[in-house]
Amino acid sequence: MPPPRVLTIGQFSDSAVLHAFRPRCRIAAANIEFETARVPSSPDQFAWLRDGVIDIAITSPDNVLLYATTDQQPLGKRLDIRMVRSIDRGLGLALFSRAEIETVDDLKGREVGVDVVRSGFALLLFRILAQQGITRDDVIFVELGATPKRLLAVLEGDAAATILNAESRVSAQTAGLKEWGSSSNISTSYLGTVLAVRSDFDPDLAELIKSMWTTATTWLLNAPTDQVIAVLEARNSALGTEGYVALLRDPRFGLLEDPRISVDDLQELARIRRESGAYTPDSASIAALASA
Repeated sequence: MPPPRVLTIGQFSDSAVLHAFRPRCRIAAANIEFETARVPSSPDQFAWLRDGVIDIAITSPDNVLLYATTDQQPLGKRLDIRMVRSIDRGLGLALFSRAEIETVDDLKGREVGVDVVRSGFALLLFRILAQQGITRDDVIFVELGATPKRLLAVLEGDAAATILNAESRVSAQTAGLKEWGSSSNISTSYLGTVLAVRSDFDPDLAELIKSMWTTATTWLLNAPTDQVIAVLEARNSALGTEGYVALLRDPRFGLLEDPRISVDDLQELARIRRESGAYTPDSASIAALASA
C-alpha cells in the first residue's frame, strides 16, 4: 500500500467531530490521515487554503460568502472555493463580557474583541449589540484574531467583551464571564460552521470525507454521554465535559447530522450582513455556492 495521503485541516477551535473520527471511521481503509493546524485569523485561514498550506477549512459559511463572491475582502482577490458540508449552528455563539460589566451600557467606550471587523462573527456581534441598544460607535472594536485568542484577551483584561463559541464558550462560563445575547436571539436558523475546500479538491475524496463526517456526527449526537465524554477527554480535556456534550446536542446551536447547505441558510447569513451594513452577495452568487 502506498503511503497515506495527509490532509491538513485549518481550524479556529478544536473539532469534536475530528476527535470522533478515528474510533468511528475507516480512515486506514481510505488510506488518508488528518493533521490539524490552528489558524490565527480568518484572512490567514483563507490565504492558507488558497496557497495549499491547508487542504480543508473548518470555517464560518459567512467567510465563504465573502471570500468566494467578491474581491472586496482582506485578500483582495475572489477565491475559487466551495463548501462540502454543514457542521453546526454556531456552538453557542454569544457575546461574553468580563464579570465587572454589570449592564450592557457599561460596554460603552470599552474595547470589544473581534477576529477582523468584516468577519461573519463580527457582523453577528454587531447585531447582538444592536439588539441590546449598543451601536458600533458606542464601543471600540479591536481585531484580536481567532476565538481562543479573544477569550484570553478578555480573561487578561485586554478587552471588556467578545463573541465566543465552542470550547471557548464553556471556558468563559466556567471562568464566570457574563453572557449578553447569542446567535439564537438573532436567527433561529444560524449556520455557524462548514467544511470548505478549493474548487479543485478531488470530488470523490470530498464525498468520502463528508460521509465520514456524518458517521462521526451521528455518534456524537446519539452515543451514551459518558462514552462521548471519555473519547473527547482523551483528546482534549476542555471538550470532555457534560456541558460541552450538551452544547453539541443543543438544537439551537449544535451539530448538524444533515450535511446539506441550503440556499435559505445562506440567505439568512446574507440578511445579517445586509442589516449590519456590510457587503452582501447577490442571490445568484448565493445559489451557486449552495449548489456547488
